[in-house]
Amino acid sequence: MYGVAFAASSAAAIPFFYSGELVDIGLPIQTFGVIVAAGVLIGAGLARRYAEWHGVSDELIRKLTGWLVIAGFLGAHILDVLMYEPHKLDEDIASWPPSAWPAIIRIWDGISSYGGFVGGAIGFAFFVWWKRLPARMFADIAIVGLLPAFSIGRIGCSVVSDHIGAVVQPDKWYAFMAENYPTHSQEFHTAVLDKLIRAEQLAGRTVGDHILAWNLGLIEFLYLVPVNILILWLAFRPDKRSPAGFITVLTGVLYAPVRFFLDFLRPEDSDPRHLGLTFAQWASLIAFGAAIYAASRIWKTGEAAKTVTRTSREAQERLKMILKEAEAGSDDDDDKDKQDSKKSEAKTEEAAKVPTTAPPSLPPDADDDDGDDDEGGDDDEAEPSANVEEPADEGAEVDPKEAASAAKAPAKRPQQGGGGGKKKNKKKKRR
Repeated sequence: MYGVAFAASSAAAIPFFYSGELVDIGLPIQTFGVIVAAGVLIGAGLARRYAEWHGVSDELIRKLTGWLVIAGFLGAHILDVLMYEPHKLDEDIASWPPSAWPAIIRIWDGISSYGGFVGGAIGFAFFVWWKRLPARMFADIAIVGLLPAFSIGRIGCSVVSDHIGAVVQPDKWYAFMAENYPTHSQEFHTAVLDKLIRAEQLAGRTVGDHILAWNLGLIEFLYLVPVNILILWLAFRPDKRSPAGFITVLTGVLYAPVRFFLDFLRPEDSDPRHLGLTFAQWASLIAFGAAIYAASRIWKTGEAAKTVTRTSREAQERLKMILKEAEAGSDDDDDKDKQDSKKSEAKTEEAAKVPTTAPPSLPPDADDDDGDDDEGGDDDEAEPSANVEEPADEGAEVDPKEAASAAKAPAKRPQQGGGGGKKKNKKKKRR
């Protein structure tokens, strides 16, 4: 078996592949950024699906996702500067005030995975405490989105080869898992690769056009594939569901040991050592111990979180039906509003056809003395039309104000309808 492995390692290794700039549309779009963004979107979709299965609103999930992403990126950069590149802080302090932005706030300049874990955990703890949410269930919601997003991000690390490990000798049985890096490439050039080449030359070994070394991002991604399958299966299975919070601590138990040993495959001088171990190795030890303790407690005392349906698919179908009913109700309301609008317009058109000016009123002095109207043809004396001015008696005194009022008074409008009798008014005669 060892001979077969040796033959395979001598015959082949992982060919080098690199994708830096994906497209340039005035602003260069990097492959790594596109893959990371895709991972965030896919992870957020899975977290939302898991949350809706447990009756959590979309608004709450969006807020949680925002907190995790922002706190995770801040922690990833800050701890990268503090633990991996402290010389940048020394340079900023020595040149204070700095000519450019200090390294601690240049969040686009270097990130670390465990820094992102620490930052995301702090943001998660604060959000859960602030909103008074069940921590175990929301931890599972977060890990269902975080684990796939992080794993897809490792694809980005693989294609840009930003995690070059130690040199692998071609005669080793495991050399087929290493990658052939070009030593003379204008497109691909890193400081780590330069250090590996110099180290090989100092050791007296010949360096040709390629050098065999670990692609740590690719190895970690290949390991995370079965971890994702297991965790997502445990999270979404309808029967024999695990206690709330268990899949979160199980993820820590599965990831921390592998990350601890992967850091031994790094070059000796690539990452700073703290008491002989890297920051990631110390974080892995702490995470593994805490995960083991939490898993034992949760398994003994925890209960599975309640779901709104038996399966997440049923929950999605129910949500679709609710959305369709809401859309149908909205359409009905729109149709009703349109019908009401048409009726209102029709009434407005009818009202426009009828004269809106009120008939002129009679002068105040043209009213009956006793308020009674006599109808029929047997009245005492026919009254002349209101628009005909009655001549004043000779010798009668006429008040100028009354004369002006009578002149301004509108004419009496004749009644419509063609009745047989005529309406007559009694009028005082001024003497």
